[in-house]
This record gives sequence, C-alpha cells and structure tokens, in this order.
Amino acid sequence: MKRLLIGLSVLFNVITVAGVGGLYYITDGFAFIRMQQERLRSLYETLPIEEGDVVFLGDSITEGGAWDELFPGIPAKNRGIGGDTSEGVLDRLETITRGKPSKVFLKIGTNDLAMTISAEDISTNVGTILDRIHRESPGTQVYVQSVLPRDSWFTPGVQELNRLLEKVAVAHDATWIDVFPLFVDADGGAIRSEYANDRLHLMGPAYVVWRDALDPYVRN
Repeated sequence: MKRLLIGLSVLFNVITVAGVGGLYYITDGFAFIRMQQERLRSLYETLPIEEGDVVFLGDSITEGGAWDELFPGIPAKNRGIGGDTSEGVLDRLETITRGKPSKVFLKIGTNDLAMTISAEDISTNVGTILDRIHRESPGTQVYVQSVLPRDSWFTPGVQELNRLLEKVAVAHDATWIDVFPLFVDADGGAIRSEYANDRLHLMGPAYVVWRDALDPYVRN
C-alpha cells in the first residue's frame, strides 16, 4: 500500500508539473507574440511609408514575404505582422495612409477565423479599412486578396469569408484578387502540402506563385 501511495504521489507531481509547464509555455508563447507585434509596429512606425510605395499589408503570411526581393525595382514595403487581425490592421492603418502609398495589397482574415470571429464581422472590418484608405489617402489603389487555404476543416469558413470579401472589395472600389485557387490541393480543401510545412505559413516556392499572380497589378 505504501508503495502504491508513493507511486500515486509521484504520478500526481509529474502531472502537476507538466500541467503548470504547459500553461507557462502557452502564456509565455502568447507574451512572445505580443512583444513581437510591438517590435514590428515600432519598426514600421520608425521607417514610415513614403509617397509612391507599394505596401503589402496583412498578417504573418504577408510578413514572411521578401517583397522587395520578389519585386526588384519596385518600392515595396512589407507591413505584415504575425498574428494580426482585421481589427489590428484598423488600429495601425494610420501609419500606412499618412505616407500616401501608390498601392496597398491587403490580405487579412485567417487569424480572425481562428479566433472564431464571424465572416460578417471580418468583412465589415475590411470594408472600414477600405473606406479609411480611400478617405485618408485618396490616390492609393487598393487590392483585396482572398484568404488562403489552410487545414481542410477551415475551408468552409475561408470560402464563406472570401465570398464576402469579394463583395466588399467591389462595393468599396477596390480590386479583388482571388489567389485561393492557386494554393488549394486537388481535393479543393487544404493548402497544398508543398506550399506550407505547417498547413498555414508559406514555403519559398509558394511566394513565387503568389508573386506571379500579383505581378500584373504591382507593375501596372
């Protein structure tokens, strides 16, 4: 009996330590994301957008693109922030519009969906983003891109959101660019395995595919 009690005590301690460690890992991970977002926002505010710039605006998928190298000779500025949402873009939009860029390529919404924000609310936020860009920087051409595929169980939400985003783009005088079909697998659900090693973030060849799709709009 004594050995059994000792064994149960040890097991309880292991479970407790593992639980606390897991909770620390999760909360510490969230803190890291917040601090990384703060660092990028600070960097973007320190290096302002200038008139004539072509801005790529969005979340970590945009952040991962070496846009100045993908579009040599174009004054490309990366304004992607990992973990960002449509509300996050709204909150920092003034740092974009005050520079009066020539073009803004917006792709946002996948993190909203992961946070169970409705497609209607996301599309409403995107409409507000478009209205503000037109109002605060009237000479800027705006392009709204579809949300990319990820895990197949996200697909219904992504497709619903993309349908709404297309309507919002047209209604708010922006150009709609549907890149979803370029990245989806043969089953029409998940992102192609060769394009993402975590079913979300893009590998190098995927950025080339994306670049080629945007090239006519960037260089127009």
